[in-house]
Amino acid sequence: MKMKLLASIFLLFAFVSANAYELNGDLRVQWTGYKTEKKVGVSGSFKDVKLEIKSSDDFSKFLKSANVKINTLSLDSGLEVRNKSMVSTLFSLKSAEEITASIIEVDADTNNLVLQVTMNGVTNDVSMQYMIKDSKVMAKGEIDILDYHMSEPFAKFAKECFDLHKGKTFSEVTIAFELPFKK
Repeated sequence: MKMKLLASIFLLFAFVSANAYELNGDLRVQWTGYKTEKKVGVSGSFKDVKLEIKSSDDFSKFLKSANVKINTLSLDSGLEVRNKSMVSTLFSLKSAEEITASIIEVDADTNNLVLQVTMNGVTNDVSMQYMIKDSKVMAKGEIDILDYHMSEPFAKFAKECFDLHKGKTFSEVTIAFELPFKK
């Protein structure tokens, strides 16, 4: 009798686990900053991104279990001189060396989620549109660097890049992520 009960519990657990959403690859985080009056985009990513996420049979719970830590010193814009400039100005504050984020709301009807982002000791909720394509959640939203008490580092960055940016650097940054999953 005990064996049948244990076998039933095991099979139930195996069935639930087999139908759970779970991570299936690496999280990709991208950003796009803007320069010049024409608002030309410069995109990049971070090399050091740590994700903790729990499997769940509920898609919303799966997403809301995600916790991310990003080492801002691992910024990668595709150009080493630009990386050094951005790290030494924008992320020069010790409190800005790490960005943390977690999904706090998911609305499957509107394909909208809310990402809670903490940078430089300031936490803001960021509304993001998402879609699911090729077993990936792809989300995009916008932050303003100035909303994270980073006016001094931003001013340093804009001054250092004044000529390259033709006198105009935007504080708005598009953020995006791709989260591969399987069920």
